[in-house]
This record gives sequence, structure tokens and C-alpha cells, in this order.
Amino acid sequence: MSALALRIVAAVCMLLDHIGFCFAGRYPFLIPLRWIGRIAFPLYVFLIVNGFRHTSNRLRYALRLLIFAVISQIPFALMERPTQTVETIRYVLSKPLVLFTHPMQVLGTLNVFVTLLLALLTVWAMDAMRKHRVTKYLCFLPILAVFSLYYFGYLRSDYGMKGILLAATFYLFDGRKLLTALGMLVSIYYQYFINLGFCLLHYFQGRDVSISAPTEWQLVQLFSLLSLVFIFLYNGKRGAAPKSKAGAKAVQLGFYLFYPVHILLLVALKRLL
Repeated sequence: MSALALRIVAAVCMLLDHIGFCFAGRYPFLIPLRWIGRIAFPLYVFLIVNGFRHTSNRLRYALRLLIFAVISQIPFALMERPTQTVETIRYVLSKPLVLFTHPMQVLGTLNVFVTLLLALLTVWAMDAMRKHRVTKYLCFLPILAVFSLYYFGYLRSDYGMKGILLAATFYLFDGRKLLTALGMLVSIYYQYFINLGFCLLHYFQGRDVSISAPTEWQLVQLFSLLSLVFIFLYNGKRGAAPKSKAGAKAVQLGFYLFYPVHILLLVALKRLL
């Protein structure tokens, strides 16, 4: 499969996931769409890491993600918290400085472009550190730095730390299928594994511990592993694209715009229904 084919699969799965998110409450038969939707995010992270390796201008790549993160925030917030978002917009318009003094309290959870941008920056920092003899053994520090931001509540974004761990997995284990699969499993369930580690620590200290079983939603995350089928079929090619530079750029921007545009359409349809 080419990179273009992976983008199409990811976009379709994301669309199905968001349809399930918006309408499964009213139409329960749409719940399986959310299972299929688990395939999308690992594919997008894989494409980010792949783009990092092949782009001719990494800074421009990061700026593009930042621009679409800004563009996509209101559509994402309207899908996640429609009533609260409208109230928040009115509040920010009346007191715009609050957006700079208390950004996370105002913005809430940030959209997936923020997660993908952080994944790109983390891999970029790891790559730079691995190229130097002194810092190559410290290349995990960028992951710990981003983890601290999420853990202490300074940052909240869609998929959060899972995206950073997935990016590190695809970057470090490129071409090694077993390690990639294990890394993805750890990335998806990292919170569960951390809790399990604390439980074991308390057990060896003689304390009473109770290990909770995975929740239904945690089990649904196993569908994310299906993305490995598409990732392992990737042939390293870009795929058929318009030969003209303008056409190729239009296709590229179309995939970026698909995220905020389809969310706005689903939000509008949900309000109509």
C-alpha cells in the first residue's frame, strides 16, 4: 500500500468513528463504527513519522500542523462539548485576555492535530539527540518531558500521550514487526500498565491491592492493532498523485482540511436531527 492509500483508509475510518461518536447515542447500531474508527489514529501517527523521514522541510511540516491545529479547535470543541463551547466562545469574546492567562481552562481538550504536532516534535528531538554520541543515550528525555506535561495537567489533547508513544514506536522500531506490535500494545494501554506496576509495587510492600479488569472501552482499543495490517503492507511509495505541483499540493491540503470540515458537517447534521 502507498502512503496515499494509507491516508484514504485513515480518513474513512476517522469519518466512521466520528459518525459513531455523534449518532451512536441515538442509533445504537452505529456503535461498531467506533470500533472500526480505532484503526485511524495509529495510521495518522505512522504517516506523521513517515512524513518526518521524507519531508524536505521539517519546520514547514510542523508549521502546517500548527496552522490546522488552530483551524480545527473550534470544530473539534463543538463536536466534543457543543453547549459549553458556545458559552466559552462568548466568554472569550467578552474577555479575550483569559485565553492567554488560562489557556487550558478555556480551551479544554485540544484536537488531534496538537497531538500529531507534539508527536512530530518529539520524534524530531529524539532524532537530533541520537545523532550525537553524548546525547544518544538520553533520547528518551523528550518523551518524558511531554509525558510530564500530560501527567501534571498542563496539556490535554485528543489521544494524548498515546500519540507520543506510538510515534516513538514507529520511529524506533521501523521495519521490525514484532517490536512494533508490542510497542503499539504498550502505547495503547500505557496507563493500565502504569497502574499495574503501582499495584505490584504495593503488593511487594505488603499492602492490600486490587487490580481492576480492563473496561469495555479499553478492550475496544484492541481494534487499534488492526492498523498494523495496513502499516505492514506499506510499500514505501507516495502513491498516484497529480503530476503538477499545484495539484499535488491541493490533494495534500484536502486531507488536512477533511478533519475540520467533516466535523463541522457532522455537528450541523446532528443539530438538524
